[in-house]
Amino acid sequence: MTTTSGVDRTLGSRSASATLWGGVNMALGRIVQFATTIIVARLIAPEHFGALAVAIVVQSVATNMAELGATAALARGNGDPDRIAPTVFSISLGTSLVMTAGAVAFAPALASAFDDPAATPVIQVLALTILLQGVGAVPSTMVWREFLQKPRVVVDVGGVVVVLALVVPMALDGWGAMALAWSRVGGQLFAMVGYWIITPRRYAPGFDRSVAVEVLRLGMPLAMANLVVFVTLNVDYLLIGRMMDPAALGLYLLAFNLAGLPSSVITAVIRATAVPTFGRLFAEGTLGELAGRFVAGVSYCAFPISAMIIALADPLVVTAYGQVWAPAGVALGTLGVFGAARILVELFADLSVGAGRTVWLFWVQVAWLVALAPALYFGIQWWGIAGAGVAHAVVACLIVIPLYLAILTSVLGVRVGVLLRGSVGPLLAALVAGVAARLATFSMTEPLMALVLGSFLGVAVYALLTFRQGKHLVLTVRSLLRRSQPLPVSTHGTEGKP
Repeated sequence: MTTTSGVDRTLGSRSASATLWGGVNMALGRIVQFATTIIVARLIAPEHFGALAVAIVVQSVATNMAELGATAALARGNGDPDRIAPTVFSISLGTSLVMTAGAVAFAPALASAFDDPAATPVIQVLALTILLQGVGAVPSTMVWREFLQKPRVVVDVGGVVVVLALVVPMALDGWGAMALAWSRVGGQLFAMVGYWIITPRRYAPGFDRSVAVEVLRLGMPLAMANLVVFVTLNVDYLLIGRMMDPAALGLYLLAFNLAGLPSSVITAVIRATAVPTFGRLFAEGTLGELAGRFVAGVSYCAFPISAMIIALADPLVVTAYGQVWAPAGVALGTLGVFGAARILVELFADLSVGAGRTVWLFWVQVAWLVALAPALYFGIQWWGIAGAGVAHAVVACLIVIPLYLAILTSVLGVRVGVLLRGSVGPLLAALVAGVAARLATFSMTEPLMALVLGSFLGVAVYALLTFRQGKHLVLTVRSLLRRSQPLPVSTHGTEGKP
């Protein structure tokens, strides 16, 4: 009989190994993606990025509703995939077809709502990625469920390379925003085929009514929460598009993506293993006692990056994208605060999913949207694109994070102090490091030199202030990676619990 501690150790080993490969995956992918953005930003005007922003809003909402959250039941790792996967495939395929058709048909109206008619064909082309993601939903979830991050590196990085290979010649040929859209379709097609190749088991569509009820009971609140959160994270595009102009929207899109780079990288690395790991730990009854360690580790890695983005916003934008994009720096500085908060928000959301509390997750997203919409309106009216960043930061820090903490302390049976204790040191050290970087580069006129000097100084200050915590984190990860016992995955007695 396998003991609980044995399960935790072997699960930790497998999760840590997958997280390491997930980190390699994201590092390579983001490097190529960042290089692509730099190249394209020097070939395409800001207003073309504005059209892409409109299309991404539509695509994001449709994609996250397309499979009705059904893949969450497959991802959690405590159900029989042979029983669940065919029904999940049918749900994903059917809903993605409907969403794709709807996006194409209503593209003119959606573009008009953003006051950017030029976005219509971009929305229609980008809608093809919704269908492709629906076809690949089960294979990609199986790769996720089984911690197969090592082969996933080839697929994900290959997809980004395909985007780069397509977008540059198209942009040089004068395709504008359509170059951005078609290149994303090409990258998604490559990823979909790649997931089908590397998935450990392949399934054909099927349907079991009892399974559908089970997976949708878990998945529908998650899908609704995803819908609300994507509206929440994109309502700023709608308001800026209506209250300002396409060029301002393009500047804001670039700043938002750059500010969100740490959160997107770190949360993508975490999500390579988070939901399967948290689901199994919750089933074993150990998630509560370990949650604070996850929060501490994520905070240690995330906070200094966001601090450097805030402190060095202006030289970072000009060095990366050129002087024409310099006005985006004022938005980047305020959005950097939100980027740091969002990392914790995403981790708390994954903990909620792992604990199976998707209904509460939905209501948090509703509260977030209700608070954010008026804050964005007044922020943009008073301070332009910088005001949007202020609104995001205030609502995330004062409303969203406290709500998640209230839920998690109840569900996991731990105190707030236990969850956040390990993040206080990294937060204070990151603040000091950011101030040091800002003061050292404030009067420098050469953006590249300011960026290099500020980054080096800030990282050095942070490393000195958090040396003991960083050393402990490294030792913990090494200890987990040395454990190589096979992970027991139980499928007996869980058929009724997706």
